[in-house]
Amino acid sequence: MTWWRRQRVALVALIAAVAALIGVSVWLDVLPAQEAAPPAPRVAQGAVDMGGNRLELVRAVPDEFPAPAGAHTLSIRLSADSAKDAERCGTFTLREKDGERVWLTAGSAVDVRYGDEESSCRKGTDSYRILSVFLLPNDAEGPFWLDIAVGDETVRFPVGD
Repeated sequence: MTWWRRQRVALVALIAAVAALIGVSVWLDVLPAQEAAPPAPRVAQGAVDMGGNRLELVRAVPDEFPAPAGAHTLSIRLSADSAKDAERCGTFTLREKDGERVWLTAGSAVDVRYGDEESSCRKGTDSYRILSVFLLPNDAEGPFWLDIAVGDETVRFPVGD
């Protein structure tokens, strides 16, 4: 009797175990990751309506606020209108168009005086301004994408083109 014939039960069991392992891995890891992938950001062409908010990029101002050595600020202003049942804006992120670097709003790292401007969307308010300030390294000169998440949708505004 050959070795293959003596080991056929063990080989069949090994093949079945490997197939089961691959199936479980696909079922638990691959399929949920594909379903959970967020939709691609929608590139804005002027004003955008999303989640009960109407957002429009007004201007981007470099070096408006003082920054630590080796860095500079980029202030981005948006005009906004929000319905009473509007969704709150999520994260504001700035990313390089031609690179991989991403920045979140500077928050308390920069001394920002908001005045009559807001730092995010607010419900039930007609015509207000949103100010988002980013702290960037000196070698980050743009152009950038400003991504704003509202609910499960993300809108992308070009900055510095």
